[in-house]
Amino acid sequence: MSNAQQSGQTARAPHEHGGQWIMASAEIVSVGLPFCSFKVLTGVVLLDTPSLCALGYALLALGTVDFALNVANLVSLVTRRRRASGVCLLDLVVRRLEKGDSPSDLGIALDVFLSFALVAVVVGFGVIPRIPAWALPVWNMSVVLNVLGAGIGRLLSSLQQRRHRAL
Repeated sequence: MSNAQQSGQTARAPHEHGGQWIMASAEIVSVGLPFCSFKVLTGVVLLDTPSLCALGYALLALGTVDFALNVANLVSLVTRRRRASGVCLLDLVVRRLEKGDSPSDLGIALDVFLSFALVAVVVGFGVIPRIPAWALPVWNMSVVLNVLGAGIGRLLSSLQQRRHRAL
């Protein structure tokens, strides 16, 4: 995986050649879906705080849309070897708003920042005990997948760089 992949999400590709669809699928499982969980579960917790209830609903909506995009992309990668859509709603919105021929990854960067900020807030402010019991295993598995995905991605990127230097 590239540095962009291991630290977040990649921009959509028209076609994932060779085994790239496998890496892109692994990225969805280790990055995209965990990010959806962080948004949805933080939203669930915020619903219990009247002053933050609107933010809770916004996170639930964003996480749900992102979940649908990730599942659609995963199914498309497995069946057609290419993504069906952008990787997240922020990616789609920012690309739509950008002018110019070379779209940036600003939407993806914003999504990565948001997801990491949510994890930092939940952990840093001791909010984990407020996560419902049914959701705690989902939160924990999302953290594990995300951390392992980043580590594996960085390792594979380093090995790939070594192989290219050797050629």
